[in-house]
Amino acid sequence: MKKTELVLLGLIAFITTAIFVSCKKSSDSAAKTPSASIKDTSQTVNENVGTASIIVNLSAAASQALKLNFTVTGTAILNGDYEMDSTASITIPAGSSSGTLNFRIFDDPVPEPSKTIHVKFTSSGNVTFATSEATITIQDNDASRASTGLEADMLWDAGSLVDLDLYAVNNVTFDNTGQVTNLNLVDSSEADKGFESVLIKNTGPDGPYYYVVSYASGNRTVIFNLNLNGPGGLNATRKDTLTAADAGFAFLYGPINKAGSNYTFRQSRPVVDLKKVQRFVYPGKLK
Repeated sequence: MKKTELVLLGLIAFITTAIFVSCKKSSDSAAKTPSASIKDTSQTVNENVGTASIIVNLSAAASQALKLNFTVTGTAILNGDYEMDSTASITIPAGSSSGTLNFRIFDDPVPEPSKTIHVKFTSSGNVTFATSEATITIQDNDASRASTGLEADMLWDAGSLVDLDLYAVNNVTFDNTGQVTNLNLVDSSEADKGFESVLIKNTGPDGPYYYVVSYASGNRTVIFNLNLNGPGGLNATRKDTLTAADAGFAFLYGPINKAGSNYTFRQSRPVVDLKKVQRFVYPGKLK
């Protein structure tokens, strides 16, 4: 056999081997790219469940750590209705075939409609998704107390965790500068996580009352709603803002005048206009 023929045969053998190795590597690479699916794409939990989880299962154990990115939307408020370990991604360790995203649900006293947490995962390049979205519906477990008095519920915007407390007070006195010097605590809501709710009972003493919003702890601006509901369909809303500098202070909203089961604000009919309610500063925390 001529030398040129030997060289040609060797070249053919080399190319064939290279193609085989390349195909094998491609096949092996494909085999190592698992498919991910969500165990429960839709689930409903009670507000007092404690923790709700979304579990992502792989079709095969991960050969390397897999980072799964996600976005969260829905009507539930982060650090108001729930908190989570991460807001951007979870990692499935090498050798594992599943990963879990946990949500700690806050059991607050505020009557609310059902709220949702919707999660959408995206591929990090080394995993494909058979199912990539899941929704958790949180069912409230609180009943309105509006038939027994004037209920105030306080809810605030999403952001880092803050602690706002809510109080109902009467027998409030002021000095000649308008500063609060004394008050009597009627009801309090001091949940360290979640929203707040207090009640002025119809059976309580008549006279002027105030609601107190205390910025117990936090380091951000908070936008909150103070929602009032009472007998006969009475309702009102006050939207306000507290800054990080307000932490450690409390603010009174009122007066709201009570006469039996009628609640008024400088009006002859049972209407509470919280937009006109004055805000007073109380220097310190209420206990």
